[in-house]
Amino acid sequence: MDKLISVVVPVYNTELVLSRCVSSLLNQTYEHLEILLIDDGSTDNSGTICDEYARKDDRISVFHTSNFGAAHARNTGIEKAKGRFVTFVDSDDYVDNTIIEVLENDITTNDSDLSISSLQEEEFHDFCINISSENEEEIMFLSERYLIFGPTQKMYRTEIVKQIRFPENIKYGEDLLFNLEYLKRIKSISYVNKKLYYYCRTDDGLSAKNRWDMFENDIVLHKALSEWYESIGIFNDKEKSFLYDRVIGTAINSICQTFKKDYPFGFFETQQLIKNIVNNDMVRESLKYVDIDKYAKWQVYLVKHKKAFLLSVVAWLERIIHD
Repeated sequence: MDKLISVVVPVYNTELVLSRCVSSLLNQTYEHLEILLIDDGSTDNSGTICDEYARKDDRISVFHTSNFGAAHARNTGIEKAKGRFVTFVDSDDYVDNTIIEVLENDITTNDSDLSISSLQEEEFHDFCINISSENEEEIMFLSERYLIFGPTQKMYRTEIVKQIRFPENIKYGEDLLFNLEYLKRIKSISYVNKKLYYYCRTDDGLSAKNRWDMFENDIVLHKALSEWYESIGIFNDKEKSFLYDRVIGTAINSICQTFKKDYPFGFFETQQLIKNIVNNDMVRESLKYVDIDKYAKWQVYLVKHKKAFLLSVVAWLERIIHD
């Protein structure tokens, strides 16, 4: 069991691409794997495909659950994992056949607590760092490329992973909250500048859907990230610029959502939502740092001067024009 690595794959209605994902795992150069396919109540043939693979290869185990979402599926995988390390792969993605070997070698050789591979190879060195203010450059490198945000292309230590769970009471972004909880419990991160994981977005994915309530959800994520930066002593101008730009982006995008013709709320509900946005403490603080040239200046101006009523009128007119 010392060599065993657990691969957790949440599966939901990906029958057309599931074989590509599972095949990429079965073809790994690292052989000591248990592949945990968590069928999250699929309504297509995904569950059947999972069972067929399990019959053909004893490294695969399948667990069928009701449709509780990816967070619950990953948590189920964590509970079932028996390997020394854990990694996560989404069923609509696929991986390079060396990813497990590379990450296992990296985390073992460096004796790190988390190994991360790149999403895009670039001119930056491999590194292994302690999580401290002395390594602000590397931490921000990982942040700015969103390499600490998701659970994939990473290798975690199982004894630490089993102490935490993906939050199931948040609509999206639970993977960032999970990673931040993990980072609070560890001392070191290692990075491999190799692209070994391949994202394949689908039209029915969460990223393709309207998020009418994105603001409150995103503020929770932004606050969690800022608190982590502060806890390791690196909440300086660079971190504030990165984080507060995301906050203003969330505010502007949330307001722009109210302009869409299928926005489901009326004028007064829209006005209250926008009022909450322009009065939010984190938004007010972020306006001190944001580069307004990235956004429509009139929108930033109205947010800065708390013109919630005027923004609501604009949203109402936009919906009428495009109805």
